[in-house]
Amino acid sequence: MARLDISLTPDELEEYLATQRTARIATADSEGTPHAVPLWFVWLEGSVFLNSTLGNVTVDNLIRTGKATAVIDDGDAYDTLRGVVLTSRAERADDDPRIPEAERLWSEKYFGGNPVPYGAWRNRAWFRLHPQTTASWDFRKIPEAKARGAAARAEEG
Repeated sequence: MARLDISLTPDELEEYLATQRTARIATADSEGTPHAVPLWFVWLEGSVFLNSTLGNVTVDNLIRTGKATAVIDDGDAYDTLRGVVLTSRAERADDDPRIPEAERLWSEKYFGGNPVPYGAWRNRAWFRLHPQTTASWDFRKIPEAKARGAAARAEEG
């Protein structure tokens, strides 16, 4: 039996990543032990922008390995589950010229349009995740995908 295509289209993916609030960021320590934390993020021009405190485990792992995987998902019942897994290169982004736009998006998304406080906090840094692979799913598409499969089998048979 062929696999059902329930992935997000490029437009759906863009909208989904622009509107979701929390990414679970997975990194690995020097011994390869996984470490995962939920972090707020903004999606801007095909990259995930994160802001975190220097010296924490996640940041140390990002700096050391330059790798991270982000999982962004939602849904409260099986037939409403949606999500994306982004396996990414990771790097400091404090000097990225898009940071003012990232801060504007962050302000709107998390602070009701008020200024982002990170400039006033000590030891904060911006990071950028460049997705290398993307996997997505939207279980709300299962009935439609099954119907397409059945129609294709009927044409063949």
